[in-house]
Amino acid sequence: MKDNTLGKEIILDARGLECPIPVLKARKLAQTTKNGDKIKVLCTDPLAEMDFKHYCEQSKFKYISCTKKNKQIVIYYQIVKS
Repeated sequence: MKDNTLGKEIILDARGLECPIPVLKARKLAQTTKNGDKIKVLCTDPLAEMDFKHYCEQSKFKYISCTKKNKQIVIYYQIVKS
């Protein structure tokens, strides 16, 4: 049986963009993704972590993690489509 939760990793580079542009780009990207795809968002907007947690909650996607190093923020979430 095939595991439908496995997918590819897609990188969304939103560095230098401010709210709400990174989430708007993520919404557009979601139109072309498959169930199980993992999204890695590279960004610099300090509000991005909160924005993506809210976006994932609304979209019913799986929010995985957020790491911050210097001024770069890396957010991981997984596409979950019913």
